[in-house]
Amino acid sequence: MPGELPLPAFSFLPHQPSLWRLLRVGVGDVGSCIPAEILDQFSVQLPGPGAPLIVSSPELAREVLNDRADLFARDKFIRRLFRRAWGQGLAGAEGPAWERQRKAAAPFFRPKAVAGQLAAFARESNAVAAELPTDAAVELNALALRIVSRIVFSVLVDARGAVDPEAVSRDVPGYIARIVDFGPADLLPLPERLLDWLNGVNRDPQARRVRAAADRLAKARGDGLRRVDMIALLEGVGPARDNIGGLIPAAMDTTVHGLSWALNTLALRPDWQTRLAGEAQAAGPLPTLDQLPLTRRVVQEVLRLYAPAPLLARSAAVDQVIGGHRVRRGQTVIVAVYAMHRHLRLWDDPDRFDPDRFLPDRGLNPAWMPFGTGPRMCIAAQFAQAEIAVVLARLLAQFEFLPTGHQPRLLLRTATRSLNGLQVLARRR
Repeated sequence: MPGELPLPAFSFLPHQPSLWRLLRVGVGDVGSCIPAEILDQFSVQLPGPGAPLIVSSPELAREVLNDRADLFARDKFIRRLFRRAWGQGLAGAEGPAWERQRKAAAPFFRPKAVAGQLAAFARESNAVAAELPTDAAVELNALALRIVSRIVFSVLVDARGAVDPEAVSRDVPGYIARIVDFGPADLLPLPERLLDWLNGVNRDPQARRVRAAADRLAKARGDGLRRVDMIALLEGVGPARDNIGGLIPAAMDTTVHGLSWALNTLALRPDWQTRLAGEAQAAGPLPTLDQLPLTRRVVQEVLRLYAPAPLLARSAAVDQVIGGHRVRRGQTVIVAVYAMHRHLRLWDDPDRFDPDRFLPDRGLNPAWMPFGTGPRMCIAAQFAQAEIAVVLARLLAQFEFLPTGHQPRLLLRTATRSLNGLQVLARRR
């Protein structure tokens, strides 16, 4: 629409990166080394021996993540990240141990189970909204983190007073930044313990506090009280402490950024915000998903524009050809989901905010892949979308969000995030 404020977007390189740039920053932030041609081409080989191949077509993405999943292992940096967070828990495990834990946890994320959790999403949203000032500047990631942490420790992990959800949540962003902090040393064939020591993850005070909270929660599960959270399904199948420790950052990071981007986008699109507020108010304090069709489409469009998993890395297990490129064993292939979601050949006016792309009669574009695909697709995809939709509805029913002129600086690292936060003005309706 004329006069609309531009939505924040990530800027890929205007040209191929130098080998020096790849070595200096590409190890820890490969997104900053991807050339903009990936938005028009479906594959780009970065320069240098063994450098990653970047792909951005749904067909190639499904080949790597699903059809040839047995020929592509998780990239070593991804395995290292999940080991640091999850240990031998669900997302950190491999082979039969992973299969057993994923099968055990799956019932918690089925549609019927998610429908039973909506009231908790709304309840925790309402509790935080009641404490917000009438007219004040709000840092959206901090607001989202307050709500999501309460949901994590009431729905996914029954805290029962063992920890302070908001205190733990304040340490999560720093903890995540630490475990995803990769550099040139990570390319060396060093023992994992030495790499952890060089990274400082075991000395980091925020990491230590999050892990201590996981220890307390795991020990508290021996108090004889029956729990019906996700961790209960994994008892006897995977290590409780590892699963709790991994779930805390994983369940917060994706949803916090998705919710924050949704609120920021609607602050820049007041017409859409007004429509969603009306839908939310009509649905009442405990909405069902059937009462939020427009909100759900908005969530899908936000997840397209700001993919929760913007880059998915796999390592070739054997020499093979993908998209006309010869890939050697051990070479990394990166599925650029962010680029696929804004690809000039896959979407009409891809940078435009248009939730009507997801009207039921239009069908789902196969290029929409916010949670990946294949056997390692995020198990909590439906849970996260429902959580964002309900929390968004409850906030919009009570507040109007207005832009402040703040200009986010986007980074594609584990999630699509803003380096300098997302700031708006919240005004009670």
